[in-house]
Amino acid sequence: MTPPTAPLGVSLTRCMATVAVIVAIVAAITASGALRPVEDALASQRFALIQRSASQDLVLVEIDANSLSVADVWPWDRDRYAQALDNLSAAGAELVGFDVDFSARSTLTMDRAFAEVIAKTPGAVVLPTFVQPAQRSTAGAPMVENTPLAALSDEALLASVNVVADSDGRVRRYLRGFAAEDAFRPSMAALMAGEPYGRTTAFSIDYGIQPGSIPTLSFQDVYENRFDPALVRGRKVLIGATALELGDNLATPRHGILPGVFVHALAYESLAQGRALHAPHPLVILVLIIAVAFALRPTRRTIALEGLARRHLLVLVLTLGAPVVVQALAPVILPVSPLLLTQLLCLAVAIQLELRRRGEDIVRAREAGLLHLAMHEPETELPNRRALLDEIARARRGDAGAVAVVAIGVDRYAQMRAAIGYGMANDVVRAVAARLLRTCHASRLGYLSTGVLGLVVRRGDVAALETELARLEALDPAYQVDGALVDAFLRLGVAYDWNPSETDERLLEQATIALDEARRQTRRRLMFQPAAFPDPTLNLSLMSDLRQGLEEGQIALHYQPKRAADGAIVGVEALMRWTHPTRGAIRPDIFILAAEETGSIRELTEWTLTQALADSAALRQAGHDLTVSVNVSGRVLGDLAFRDFVLHTVGARAHELCLEVTETAVIESPQAAIAAVTAFRQAGLAISIDDYGVGLSSLSYLKTLEADELKLDRSIATAVSTERDRLILRSTIELAHSLNMKVVAEGVEDAAVEAVLLGLGCDLIQGYLVARALPLADLKTVLAATAPSPALAAAS
Repeated sequence: MTPPTAPLGVSLTRCMATVAVIVAIVAAITASGALRPVEDALASQRFALIQRSASQDLVLVEIDANSLSVADVWPWDRDRYAQALDNLSAAGAELVGFDVDFSARSTLTMDRAFAEVIAKTPGAVVLPTFVQPAQRSTAGAPMVENTPLAALSDEALLASVNVVADSDGRVRRYLRGFAAEDAFRPSMAALMAGEPYGRTTAFSIDYGIQPGSIPTLSFQDVYENRFDPALVRGRKVLIGATALELGDNLATPRHGILPGVFVHALAYESLAQGRALHAPHPLVILVLIIAVAFALRPTRRTIALEGLARRHLLVLVLTLGAPVVVQALAPVILPVSPLLLTQLLCLAVAIQLELRRRGEDIVRAREAGLLHLAMHEPETELPNRRALLDEIARARRGDAGAVAVVAIGVDRYAQMRAAIGYGMANDVVRAVAARLLRTCHASRLGYLSTGVLGLVVRRGDVAALETELARLEALDPAYQVDGALVDAFLRLGVAYDWNPSETDERLLEQATIALDEARRQTRRRLMFQPAAFPDPTLNLSLMSDLRQGLEEGQIALHYQPKRAADGAIVGVEALMRWTHPTRGAIRPDIFILAAEETGSIRELTEWTLTQALADSAALRQAGHDLTVSVNVSGRVLGDLAFRDFVLHTVGARAHELCLEVTETAVIESPQAAIAAVTAFRQAGLAISIDDYGVGLSSLSYLKTLEADELKLDRSIATAVSTERDRLILRSTIELAHSLNMKVVAEGVEDAAVEAVLLGLGCDLIQGYLVARALPLADLKTVLAATAPSPALAAAS
């Protein structure tokens, strides 16, 4: 008797159990630290591949062997440091940090002289602190912090120069600061790089930054004022020991032994260049392990060894190459060794399963007949819906390419069947199926329902797929069946496999929905579009959740700054963000579009205006007098009740807000828009025409609206590569200025583009170049950071 084959659910359970065991083994080995040497070696290779130069914003002043030799004494008297600091300050150094211990007293005269030099530039000198055991020979001895003399630190900033070495003695990580009880001490690199106060998180130093590219000066040259002032003017300076005899050397994973001051400098460069590397959360690493295990999941299905080798080779290339690309583009260290171990285990299990499978081939061959009966429609002998779903799944799992599921309906099939009979109607369906497969070779077909066939088509790209669909649409409707000529006109409903998260069943359902719509519109071919065929239950659920989210504080406003030509932040745009408790972050274009379609946009806009006013008050209380821009949907612009709400809510605070209306909303309903804008401007509200350049850009509407601001859409604002582009921008800006409107360019991400825009007369810049949209607290921090330091202002 043939042994029964395990059901699909059992096989899937076994597969998932194998994946779970592999993931558990890899997670345990990773947590034990056994893979650390491999990971460190791979990280060093990545640093060798991704090399960068220093920013040139930081200059190192080396206490080198020559400086020690000339002085002929160590430790030095404080007057040497005072003279060097005085020379650097006179040369225009922005900030001077010392990696030199000043916790012990020198002579009273020299300490006073050094303090007087520091006092000349209050807040522009950083002195070091460091924590060490009170007694190194005593286990568990308390830690004490060595700080500079009080006379020196009164007018100076203090920063910690402690570094953390890993178990192998190498310094890979760097702390932004140290906290104990209520006290906080920033690290030297974090303070000099302007990191936010209070952060103690660690990051990995980017050792791809070449130490040799950091500008250096000899302390002796600085002391004797034998250096070019241009080398330090407007830059930050860090002074520290590099002479071997001073013993301030640290082991690093890429550059071997480096002086401690170079480690601080590389940490500074990592922060200043946005290269403070960090590893993903352990859950992300776990997800990557699961993804590799799932992508290479061992199954008991037939395994083509060549295909298995290709898949493993692809994953291996991605595993080794993706971290290099990610680290080159973003300050993220992706783990490699856990993924390599996952792949190795998957390969071992896959080979074992393949050997077992080959022993079961005979059994499966005997059961093929029964499977054929289960996967075919009895009357036409065509593959059935279940078989087609399997083909869809197989096509979607195949090599890269474009996949479409096509539902093909025979027009007026019921009338044709009534005219020629069931048997001949089935013959027509079989003839249609044969012609479809001949026309669209290497595709799979299935019988879905009466007069409806399903076809799954896979091609190398969308263009090739469109060619195939056009050939299907143009098929000859005439068929010879039993000597009779029968016309069978076809209609096609097409669903593309755009979204990998869609189920195979859902993809087939989308094709049938498109077919039904093609019949309704009397079209030969129609493609399923989620926007055209929305899921009403999803929109309803989303809007219900949105109202609950407003009540529970899930909705928040983030603010993207607008920068003027002089560098000042003069305004912000309020942008909604929704963090759903189960769905996570939901894109604004999704829930705002759903709100517009379901009529909830007015409630959402009213909430935004109220919250923006509250946040504006908080900003003004903090000393930031900014204009807050709020987007107003075209769906509510002409709503009289909304207009009354705005005028009543804003009241005497109209000068704090700017309402942004889209150009397309104005064009679609000009009379209502003009009336609303006129009422708002009479109340004192500023008006901005948003997304200019997307719609028809009617000049008459610009003149009639009398808006205060014209906001150039990213597509036109960032197109500055050709003289034609710049001519269009210049004429647009001059037109706006002639109509007494300011011009804002949004979507600016490049300093070169900003320079061109400002040169053409653009008033304000908005985009990632200035800042991303920030929560209110982060916005306050950024605004405080961009404001001039009171100490520096007093000094100047």
